[in-house]
Amino acid sequence: MGPRRRAHEGLALTRSDDEAARLIALGNALEDSGRLSEAREHYRRASAAAPGSPRPWLNLGNVLARMGSPGDALGAVDHAIALAPDFAPSHYNRGRLLAAGGDAAGAEAALRGAIGLDPAFTDAKICLADLLEAAGRGDDAQSVLEEATAADPGHVGALHNLELLLMHRQRIDALEAAIRTALAHPGARTAAFAAMGRLCTATGRLREADEWYARALEADPASTEASAARLFNMLARDDLDPQFLFDAHREVAATIEARTPAAHLPARAQHARVRVGYLSPDFRMHSVALFVEPVLSAHDRSAFEVFCYYSNASEDAITERLKADAEHWRNIAGMGDERAADLIRADEIDVLVDLAGHTGQSRLPLLARRCAPVQVSWLGYLHSTGLSTVDYRICDAHTDPPGETEHLHTERLVRMPASQWCYRPLHQSAPAAARPNREERVVFGSFNQFFKVSGTSLALWQEILHAVPGATLRIIGVPPGRTTDALSQRFAHAGIAPERIEVRPRVSVPDYFNGLADVDVALDTTPYNGATTTLDALWMGVPVVALRGDRSVARSGVSILATLGVPELVAATPLEYVRLNVELARDAARREALRAGLRQRLLASPLMDAAAFTRDLESHYTRLDRGAAG
Repeated sequence: MGPRRRAHEGLALTRSDDEAARLIALGNALEDSGRLSEAREHYRRASAAAPGSPRPWLNLGNVLARMGSPGDALGAVDHAIALAPDFAPSHYNRGRLLAAGGDAAGAEAALRGAIGLDPAFTDAKICLADLLEAAGRGDDAQSVLEEATAADPGHVGALHNLELLLMHRQRIDALEAAIRTALAHPGARTAAFAAMGRLCTATGRLREADEWYARALEADPASTEASAARLFNMLARDDLDPQFLFDAHREVAATIEARTPAAHLPARAQHARVRVGYLSPDFRMHSVALFVEPVLSAHDRSAFEVFCYYSNASEDAITERLKADAEHWRNIAGMGDERAADLIRADEIDVLVDLAGHTGQSRLPLLARRCAPVQVSWLGYLHSTGLSTVDYRICDAHTDPPGETEHLHTERLVRMPASQWCYRPLHQSAPAAARPNREERVVFGSFNQFFKVSGTSLALWQEILHAVPGATLRIIGVPPGRTTDALSQRFAHAGIAPERIEVRPRVSVPDYFNGLADVDVALDTTPYNGATTTLDALWMGVPVVALRGDRSVARSGVSILATLGVPELVAATPLEYVRLNVELARDAARREALRAGLRQRLLASPLMDAAAFTRDLESHYTRLDRGAAG
């Protein structure tokens, strides 16, 4: 779940003591600037000035925890509790420390104690819900957060955490009800507008999502989160042309740059090795991490020094693997833009590679501050950032054919020799077994995130099903509830019998790969193509037809299939897309030949040659100069 607010350091003293208050304020400032030892001494002096107050001890516990002394931190908090047993923040801080130390039972008791003393203690409820979710008690966590938002509807943090929890649990209808309740409260309205936008995106209601993002930006024009979400939402819409998309990106980028302090271009320092920095909020279970991991592993460490700047507090097993592959790991999730930019400049990065663009928790304002002499966009956002301070975007000649998309970029385009994708399967599943070879039993499958399933995609799939009357369609990842009902009704209105459509919610990774193996043909989406899902399908021996679109994000499938050496699966028009899928359904021998050979073909292709891909990437890094930078 999302990052937590700083512990209760702004509480009033339990008795009046101006000197203690002054020392604590100075300690807070020192702690914010990273001068932890000096902050600790100020808190100790404050505890001497106000020996009966718990507040200096709470601050001392916080800084000791940050300094890596959890035992001493817990001792400080316990002292605060001894001084004032009925002071709820002390029990809250104790719960946080115990949770960090792995004592879930003790943490739960402390947090419930804090809430018992102060039933309106929303931050304690958020922390308790986080603890319960981590323990697999999702229903309990949901109840605590629903209670928190009902009692304190203006608390943005409670709403955000409830949103994350309900999205993860696919309780979409319950989430929509909670957001609509928050919309009635002025204090949460801006956050609720953005939350409703994200919900509409997740459920495929892209035009409605745009309206909510617009309302969020009207309420808070400086919200980079809302503007980024709006742009990302636009990429999947089938009613916007490429020029409109570029103009929208340039407008948002100009706003970011206008709000960013002017920064001089850092000089390229002379290092024994080229310093490459990767910037992302997605060094975790995320498609971006899966694509970047083989590159981090394959970097030539004799010539390149690798830094990772992670702008997310959430970590998992993939995070740990990436940490092991990076020589230098910096978590900048809690840093403001100015401090994070100073850190990157101090590392004297030669080439800074942004992997997020306009996506959740991205840090594009850092690139607007010009943190490195060369700044590059790659992988996580398949469109121009619109920023004049991003010099290059890495792509390939299939996603961005020379002469076709340069005018839609503020960056110079750097084309990889083969493809922009470097694949390593997440799940080491066995090759798929043979499928029944009768046309009337053919199963089509869709595995992309549901926001990509546009009206155009559905119309094409309906044509395919009409042309192959015995075939069925299995759509994975559809949010349950009203979204599933609406999708089923859409197919029914198109004359597709209900028994031919199977709709399933999001599934686990093993079930996802097993589900891929259990279909005959995977259907790609347009205009926002699949990439990870397309490669996963091919890995499992399942053919995919790609429709060549009119923008970078609509040509990922073309890039993958052309690089794999199966251009016959690339459609130039919607009519050809339907025809190629129908032909696959009717040609069992061809499907079986593809099923038997696609994995080996993929293994032998540039798509899985991490060493060659990384050498090509490194070659670009060494040649890039300031280029198009503003």
